[in-house]
Amino acid sequence: MKQQSSAVGTNCDVSIIIPNWNGGESLAECLGSILEHTRGVDFELIIIDNGSSDESLGTIQQIARQDRRVTAILNEDNLFFAKACNQGYEVSRGQYVLIANNDIVLADDAVSRMVGYADRYPEVAAVTPRFVDRDGEPQEFVRRLPSALHILAHYHRLGRAVDRFLLGRKIQNAYFYRDRSFSGVEEIEQAGASFSLFRREVIEAIGYLFDESFPLLFNDVDLSRRIKDRGFPSHVVPSIRVVHLEGVSSRKLDAARYRRLQDRGMFGYFRKHHPMQYRLLALIWPARWSKTLSRNNAVAKW
Repeated sequence: MKQQSSAVGTNCDVSIIIPNWNGGESLAECLGSILEHTRGVDFELIIIDNGSSDESLGTIQQIARQDRRVTAILNEDNLFFAKACNQGYEVSRGQYVLIANNDIVLADDAVSRMVGYADRYPEVAAVTPRFVDRDGEPQEFVRRLPSALHILAHYHRLGRAVDRFLLGRKIQNAYFYRDRSFSGVEEIEQAGASFSLFRREVIEAIGYLFDESFPLLFNDVDLSRRIKDRGFPSHVVPSIRVVHLEGVSSRKLDAARYRRLQDRGMFGYFRKHHPMQYRLLALIWPARWSKTLSRNNAVAKW
């Protein structure tokens, strides 16, 4: 791992942490929008590159050389999302930590507005905005913490059919908060890691940022579960909007590898937090469950 840094000092308002793997098609726009539109707060931008083979590396190195607020951590291999974010967290120094995907584009002062909201409401652990596509159309941007029923209604072919044709999508609608209009600020169960602000003192209180046994998926679900279990609320502020291009890096993984990472996260989450529901999912999905046991914990093999 190589670290290229021009950041100085020991404290700032917010540390923006962005992991990247072959996100060159959106990375320059993402970083440029953050540097241009983050005003009114003292911030640092920490970019962790996971061994990219596209133009990402040149983009990151150039920005790090040009802007003293930027720190670049350059990994030789793809260590995936959770470990890369933890690397960034280890060197960060902000009162708040903002985790962002490499496919986020800002059009206004989203970061300073999120920090301002968190400053006004010190009991809130996490703040997330509304996600929209490039045309301004809203995305389904928050979810409830999953139960086994939510997972089956969303990921399982038969479960989706039962929920759709017998239950009128009741389970999936609940999972995606389709019963809420989000016309104003609301407390939510899960703050997604695509672009969310976390209070550092809360991360320290729950022990750590991301559990690296969830390399790519469900690490943010686990974080939200631990935050909620300690009684800290998370809020969505829909008046703050960011453009989310979706899946710039993840869609470059081959489908089989992505499925293995998804299964590792899904079964691992339920094994950690809901052992009885974990057994139910293992019973319903024996083939996929058994594959999560047949491999050791080396991320490289996933």
